[in-house]
Amino acid sequence: MAGDFMDKVAVITGAARGIGDAIAARFLAEGARVFSLDLGAPDEARAGVTYLTANVTDPASVAAAFAEVDRAAGQVDVLVNNAGVQRVALAENMKFEDWQLVINTHLTGMHLCSAEAIRRMRARNKGGAIVSIASAAGIVAIEGRGPYGAAKAGIESLTRVYAVETAGAGIRVNAVAPGSTRTKLIEQGLKDGTIRGEWQVERIPMGRLAEPREIADPVVYLASDRASYITGQTLVVDGGWTIQGMVHVSDWLKPAPPAK
Repeated sequence: MAGDFMDKVAVITGAARGIGDAIAARFLAEGARVFSLDLGAPDEARAGVTYLTANVTDPASVAAAFAEVDRAAGQVDVLVNNAGVQRVALAENMKFEDWQLVINTHLTGMHLCSAEAIRRMRARNKGGAIVSIASAAGIVAIEGRGPYGAAKAGIESLTRVYAVETAGAGIRVNAVAPGSTRTKLIEQGLKDGTIRGEWQVERIPMGRLAEPREIADPVVYLASDRASYITGQTLVVDGGWTIQGMVHVSDWLKPAPPAK
């Protein structure tokens, strides 16, 4: 796919670190001009990325950031809605402000940024692509992550709605739903005990966590012309986690180890 995004502009929310940074790197490698919209500064600034400060939960902040993209590049060809936060608690212990923060960052942020991108794509009349980061947590239940799972499921729904609304304008809207991915957010959970690494790995048929680049690659594919007839879909990238029925099976159902 080298060079597939030459002369294209990609706006990525939450690209200062983690999966967002990996996505930015892939678009750069494909020739895109990349803008990051993030509330925080990058851990390590990536050469070639323009970092803009933006709060995706605030309509005025989002509008101002897109106006900066207009001034600098004059177009938006790709939007990746990646910005996210996590708060973990059981329903009866979840603070309302934490609930609001998670829902607003993921779901409202996706809406506000998509609306800004769609306006520009329609006006330019050259199509475009939006890819949002959903999650396996929006498909299966994970204790303590109610607002996160609800927001990610909402992203899948909005993906379908916006895909239908914009198809006539040549705009494609899709989502990628990662499983457990080795990011700093996951590493922090492993350290503070809210995530147990061995518990996760034993439930993933492929037997490991994803690397950020393994999420970035499907995002870039869905945004590319190679996915020109795909819209309104959510691609699950989870090593097989959400498709399995029984986590533990009888020994007689397990495949024999390879012969030495």
